[in-house]
Amino acid sequence: MNRTLQPLNQAGFTKYGDVIEHQGDQRRRALSIDFTAEHDDMRRAFWVSKVVEATTLPARIKFLERHPFSDQAFVPLRDTSFLVVACPDNPDGGPDLDRLNAYIASPGQGVIYRRNVWHAPLSALTAPAEFFVTMGITDKAANDEFYELPIPLAIDPEA
Repeated sequence: MNRTLQPLNQAGFTKYGDVIEHQGDQRRRALSIDFTAEHDDMRRAFWVSKVVEATTLPARIKFLERHPFSDQAFVPLRDTSFLVVACPDNPDGGPDLDRLNAYIASPGQGVIYRRNVWHAPLSALTAPAEFFVTMGITDKAANDEFYELPIPLAIDPEA
């Protein structure tokens, strides 16, 4: 299974979340991150993830993840390009791989994955890289769901 990379932009990514970047002439662009409070111990978590080794293209994605209680945001702290791979659910709740899309985030862009959107793990194309990450977490349930792909997904800039 191969997917071609496309440039990340809000119009193409809207069904999965938001692109974190300024748009238009306004001084500010408001963004929303949903921290659903389904559990009484739900809290916002913030951390910095460090990527030591860059992902090379074509990339191989072996699993997808999603977060059932919260959106999740990734904001690069350096000029970093990274892969953004996302897809909706299929009828049984697993990832709909036929509708999977792959994007390349340019330096200066971040993403907000909406709650329950299947996405690939953080894959920076330049390293070292650091990302500010935030999402809601609880101690009462699994904050992450993982799906191992039966065949690794190839992400190629020119497939």
